[in-house]
Amino acid sequence: MRLLERMRKEWFMIGIVLAIAGAKLKPSIGVNGGPLKPEITVSYIAVATIFFNSGLSLKTEELTSALVHIKLHLFIQIFTLAFFPATIWLFLQLLSITPINEWLLKGLQTVGCMPPPVSSAVILTKAVGGNEAAAIFNSAFGSFLGIVITPLLLLLFLGSSSSVPFTSIFSQLFMTVVVPLIIGQIVRRYIKDWLEREKLPLGAVSSSVLLLIIYTTFCDTFSNPSIDLDTVSLVLVLLIIFSVQLSFMLLTFLFSTRNSNAEDRVCGPRAPLPNICALAHLPPSSDPPGKCVGANNKVLDGVKTEGSEVDKANSITKEAVFMQRCIYVQDCTYRQF
Repeated sequence: MRLLERMRKEWFMIGIVLAIAGAKLKPSIGVNGGPLKPEITVSYIAVATIFFNSGLSLKTEELTSALVHIKLHLFIQIFTLAFFPATIWLFLQLLSITPINEWLLKGLQTVGCMPPPVSSAVILTKAVGGNEAAAIFNSAFGSFLGIVITPLLLLLFLGSSSSVPFTSIFSQLFMTVVVPLIIGQIVRRYIKDWLEREKLPLGAVSSSVLLLIIYTTFCDTFSNPSIDLDTVSLVLVLLIIFSVQLSFMLLTFLFSTRNSNAEDRVCGPRAPLPNICALAHLPPSSDPPGKCVGANNKVLDGVKTEGSEVDKANSITKEAVFMQRCIYVQDCTYRQF
């Protein structure tokens, strides 16, 4: 029973493993032009569904208040589109003297220059009880900035350039992110009471849609016959990815907790491939369930009590839950670019 309960709790992580395994066994189903038609179902319908659900679940006041968090937005965009690509470039200069495949290193730099993820950022932020509104704003705003900044970064770090279909990318982002979000907010105004009463599993629906995105992305990867990499280079790159992800996640978390308000948390540096961009907003009223020790070593379970020791303990509990849930395997939202 405990195993089944654990599996039910971690169904999303299990779903990721099954999605990757399914893509490996039968990649032809989810490739572009295949039966699932991911060029339509994923690039448009899946992403739009995620943001429509966000529009349904978010209060309008939360969205408007997220716009004024200037310090938070600046931190995320500068870290994502400036600090992270530059740091990865310096790190790859050291790795260039190793026998690791040159194109793998260039691939890491390329992904390091990408804008914030769209779908996964919102879903992961919601999963850890974070500021979903801030995640939506920074994901959308960063993606629009990336239309211009990412090609410039690639030219700077890799010396390569290409034409960018600015109009088509801009219109696709607008139609799959902004429009569904607005429609969701409009619909919410008419069925707000019903939504709050029924408690629909909108988060689970969005997570399931993300699994579809992951599946089709890996289908494209496994169906590519031109991939010819030696095992040693591939394993080394996986270890590098994990190390970079963990290091930048801890760096971002420590920096944000020391240099921002207690209610604002930013977790998840944009590591190459395993891509985390979850923005957390943990107000005192959103304490996770569990026991917390207050004054005189008295256990407080489900009781909201004022006091510095209780607040500190609540903060530690929230940060522990936040760090535990902020690990993700693969960002799969760059298909649309």
